[in-house]
Amino acid sequence: MTVPNPVENRSKLDSSTFQELARLLMRHTSIKHGLDWILSLSPPGRPVDVVAQDEFSHDVLFELPPDLWLVYSCT
Repeated sequence: MTVPNPVENRSKLDSSTFQELARLLMRHTSIKHGLDWILSLSPPGRPVDVVAQDEFSHDVLFELPPDLWLVYSCT
């Protein structure tokens, strides 16, 4: 059984937009799912940076059109 990943609304999106996005993101069980989805958008989002938190944890930053940032925290 896969436990959904937590999704946080740190950008203060309105509730309906956030809930729609959160439902989609909670189905991503790996960074590959996220990358595949982001690249399938029209226009596609783009990976911007990877920030190492320590030797095991990384944050992967994506810019989504039109002015939204998405960060996957990976361990």
